[in-house]
Amino acid sequence: MTDVATLQGRLADLEATKHALMTGKSVASVSHDGKAVTYSRADLAQLNAAILEIRAQLGLTRRRAFGVTF
Repeated sequence: MTDVATLQGRLADLEATKHALMTGKSVASVSHDGKAVTYSRADLAQLNAAILEIRAQLGLTRRRAFGVTF
């Protein structure tokens, strides 16, 4: 398992990459452990999935309240 500090660093990098893409940058890269991944706006779903995965590993996910419908 990766330590908390490393996961927090990765999360910060992924969120910064997402912000760059959402504010108009056409391509953004993030690298960890000698591996680089380049994301474009078309890859936002993958980027969001990676962010959610790391947030889950850190225990930062929110549980949604489930509603009742009639």
